[in-house]
Amino acid sequence: MRQSLVEHPTPIVRGMALAAGLAMASGPGVAVAEFTDHLPSKDPAILDADYQWFEPLYDADILDMKPKKRAHTGWFGSVDRLQLWTTRPDNADGDWVMDRGTGYRLDLGYMLDNDHGYSVTYTDFRVGSYDAYDRERLNRLVPLDDEGVPEDIFLGPPFGLPSIQEDGNNFGYNYRFVPMRDSENVADFRSFEANKTWRLEPYHYGGILEPLIGVRYMRFADVYQRMEYTPGLFLPPVFDPIDPDLLAGEQVITERSVTNNDMIGGQIGFRYFKHINRWRYSGEFRIFNAASFQSNKLQSFSETTLYDDTEVEPGSEIRHFIRDQSRPLYGKNTEFAWGYDIRSELSYTLTRMIEVRGGFQLIDIATGVWRGRLIDPTSNQDQRALMAGFTFGVALNR
Repeated sequence: MRQSLVEHPTPIVRGMALAAGLAMASGPGVAVAEFTDHLPSKDPAILDADYQWFEPLYDADILDMKPKKRAHTGWFGSVDRLQLWTTRPDNADGDWVMDRGTGYRLDLGYMLDNDHGYSVTYTDFRVGSYDAYDRERLNRLVPLDDEGVPEDIFLGPPFGLPSIQEDGNNFGYNYRFVPMRDSENVADFRSFEANKTWRLEPYHYGGILEPLIGVRYMRFADVYQRMEYTPGLFLPPVFDPIDPDLLAGEQVITERSVTNNDMIGGQIGFRYFKHINRWRYSGEFRIFNAASFQSNKLQSFSETTLYDDTEVEPGSEIRHFIRDQSRPLYGKNTEFAWGYDIRSELSYTLTRMIEVRGGFQLIDIATGVWRGRLIDPTSNQDQRALMAGFTFGVALNR
């Protein structure tokens, strides 16, 4: 062979080069094909540079796309405005009444090409319904001079407002009053959930089901508040028993009991959606159970205003303004909470990746909520909190 290579080098070298080239071309290809299923489809931390959020979506494109193709992959997100009505505490007047509150909901997630995904949802909602009115103070106004400046009150920097705010008129008003606020339905609800999702094959008519399982943390904070206004004669801070001198004044006492229900547990559910031309209907259902760790804090606050005589007229000078508060009382408890979360939405496709949507949401915490005053024989530590109403928002690549 050595003699042949020396005498006839060209055909032999060509054959060896061709064999080596075929081996290099076929060997790595087989290895890549063998391990393709075990590699991620793309790096989730890198956004696709080909995302064209505002690219138009034409009707012809919709007709040519199968349901599987219209179900997007990659990053997705949405933001929604909430208008929900919430039930009142069990021992409140008109406990069958629901009061309106506002909030928002944020969704963020990622769906892989192999139909496995992850998502997180944050919800923040508040309701504040009070039995409210403004009670005029005894010196119902502070007289103003010709230039509109309060008389006999020291004005300080930086904006020329009364140095002691309680000595002047209420900010933005030309008279003095006490805002009386008795709570009827005051609550703050926050929820965070993290889910693992799967996307199943489309049904015969194009609907797609996405089961989910995850963990959920919720906090439902309730505020009980009562205010009492009392005018009359009061002892001054420095009292002389030999020459007693009572002063006319007014006292406002506020009793506030704040309850926190911290609930953590698991949930299961699903999301179903279906495209019809430019419209997409989606429905979501979650059922959750959790341990509810409850705490309640009760405290009283007082504000006493004393004037310079036993009689008070509009514009009377304030001699003393005294704030005080009691030592707080605490209580705690543990309950079992369960409930469900239902969402139904109808969205309209504006561009290839952007949709506007509106819908309905219902969150029912059936048990495990403590609402009301700490020291109350009628207080129930295992109440229900129901929130239901409408949503409106925008979705990206959903």
